[in-house]
Amino acid sequence: MCLGLAACGSKPVIGVLLAESGEAQAYGQVMKTAMELAIEQAKADGTYPPELQIFWADSGSDPDQAAEAYRSLVSKNGAKFIVAGVTSGEAKALLPVIEKTNVPCLSPSASLPSLTKDSKLFYRIFPSDELEGRRAGRFLREDQDLNTVLIFTQDSEQAQGIEPPFRHIFEQAMEGKVVGRIVLTDPDWKKEAKDSCAAYNPESVYIVAYAEATLEVLRLLDSEGFDGVICATSAFYSGHVVEENPDLVDRVFFPQPAFDTQDERPIVQDFVNAYKATSGHDPDIYAAHAFDAMRVALATVAKTDIFETSEIKKTLQFKLEEFPGVTGIIQFNDWGDVHRNPIMFIVKDGQVRNYERYLAEEKKRIRERIRRLLTKG
Repeated sequence: MCLGLAACGSKPVIGVLLAESGEAQAYGQVMKTAMELAIEQAKADGTYPPELQIFWADSGSDPDQAAEAYRSLVSKNGAKFIVAGVTSGEAKALLPVIEKTNVPCLSPSASLPSLTKDSKLFYRIFPSDELEGRRAGRFLREDQDLNTVLIFTQDSEQAQGIEPPFRHIFEQAMEGKVVGRIVLTDPDWKKEAKDSCAAYNPESVYIVAYAEATLEVLRLLDSEGFDGVICATSAFYSGHVVEENPDLVDRVFFPQPAFDTQDERPIVQDFVNAYKATSGHDPDIYAAHAFDAMRVALATVAKTDIFETSEIKKTLQFKLEEFPGVTGIIQFNDWGDVHRNPIMFIVKDGQVRNYERYLAEEKKRIRERIRRLLTKG
């Protein structure tokens, strides 16, 4: 029998590689806050592995820098398991390094569909972009019964993963019409957008971009008086976007994995309350997935007798079983993916609301109003 980690092999060392600076720092910073909270809670409840060492690094939101930092965490710090890949662009650049170092990676948020197919050492707890693109397509075409859409895209790795399945559902499967595609890196994109809105009068727009770029599109649509349905991606809901732009983002829809701050499960409410006490605001989807990623990493250390790649993989795929997370049950398939269908959310009156719950509450409010009117009559 193996008596403790030290007797079983080398002491466990994990690395954490986040985008704490650069373009994606808004995501990386909330993730670090959430991960530190997970560590604090594990220490408080006695589940933190006593001999574990954690080393932190900053990718600078740059894929090349991320790759170099991953190599350094392995060669200089002795990391055997690394939490990394904030963006799909970074994660894609990490794949060759992951294969060469033979050190598994757990991503909290990279969602490009091909990532898990291209490496048997890459795991993630954020669902593939393919599921999100399909859900957005069904929402606009089927749920909202809209015939036309104008696409705005940042032309990033994220967009390349989301747009094709969206178009497959909206155009091919459900016979809607994409009236135009505006690439946000084009210097004339604002003029092209205005011209497309005037020429086609689209019933909806779909914005496939990160938070700041999405806000730029929303400002343009607001200035043009666009009154159609606006759908964004889960990357839109980050940090203080809603708090700082309540009027601009009102009535924007977006699909995301089923993390809901109003979820009544104790594990969720404990996290929401603790995060809010630490940061002063509710956790977003990236904070939630980062919190779960660190909890999975700590559980992997605790459940792995010999902290080497082959044993770490066995733990991730078999020993974690149905791991309870604030984002739902975490269970990796043979590819290293979790499977959770995104649900729709709406920003309303400065709050991010589960759309189905919002509709139910609105229907209840309307019925109550009718009942009072009939009673008065």
